[in-house]
Amino acid sequence: MLKRILINILLIIIALCTVEFASFQQIKAKNEEFKQQADRLKDNNTANFKTKYTILKDFNTTVYRKSFIKDTNKSPILWFGCSFAEGAGLIDEQTPCYKISNLTGRSCINKAKGATGTQFVYYQLLNDNLKQDIQNTDFVIYTFIWNHLHRLHNYQVNPLVYMFNLRYKKTKNGELKQIKPLFKPIYSSYFIKRILNKNLSKKIHKEESDFETFNATMKQIAITVHQLYPNAKFIMIEFPELSRKELPLSEIKILNSYGIDVIKAVDYMGNIDVYDKKYWLADEIHPKEELWDLILPKIVKQYNM
Repeated sequence: MLKRILINILLIIIALCTVEFASFQQIKAKNEEFKQQADRLKDNNTANFKTKYTILKDFNTTVYRKSFIKDTNKSPILWFGCSFAEGAGLIDEQTPCYKISNLTGRSCINKAKGATGTQFVYYQLLNDNLKQDIQNTDFVIYTFIWNHLHRLHNYQVNPLVYMFNLRYKKTKNGELKQIKPLFKPIYSSYFIKRILNKNLSKKIHKEESDFETFNATMKQIAITVHQLYPNAKFIMIEFPELSRKELPLSEIKILNSYGIDVIKAVDYMGNIDVYDKKYWLADEIHPKEELWDLILPKIVKQYNM
């Protein structure tokens, strides 16, 4: 009887170890694949372009999408965001950074990074030594997409833990505190991920209704932007996704109270059906340049850039 129990326990242990090993190998493969894709070096026709506007941190961010430098007396535009702002799937001359640089005659410093989100913008503002390279700017732009609400939480269980394990939580006094896993390898565990994912799924669902972590993060971002660049206009472009989810007016008013100008891109499209797939790349995730062409001239005119 005891022998049978021990054999069963041994079989269970072997089964668990097999699942863990398979999960680890899958995560390792995804990491390697994403490391190649995240910098958009092949699939998106972006050269391996290193400017002085880089951060040497643990987030695989030593390479940004190309910035566009104009030799004028105008201050540069500083642009943050994810793959939408970075210009995933577009050649350099189709990216929003290139287009707004041409429209304004200003340099556009592209600090966008594919697959990142709101918390990464905050991290960059704190850690990127921006003032060392960009002494002054009149415009700081952040391109927001609805999925950034998910990214505030779900990177804790993302298979790319070492690259995007970046989360903050709101403290009792309303400030942000970075959440750092004590033992990173544990977060690669298949079983740990299943447990965490269930809890974080609830947080993500809650975030979509109360925006608690998002608001706390955006407030600190706005404060930090205005500390770095007191005269800068901080503009948040809410770009649509095919999910058709958008920020409610009540939330936009809260962001406005932080000193953030919120631009809803759909309001700049006129009679264009922004959700028509002809305006989206084949991946049905990222927009074609035509959508940027519709909104950027209007933004430039509105802010007299």
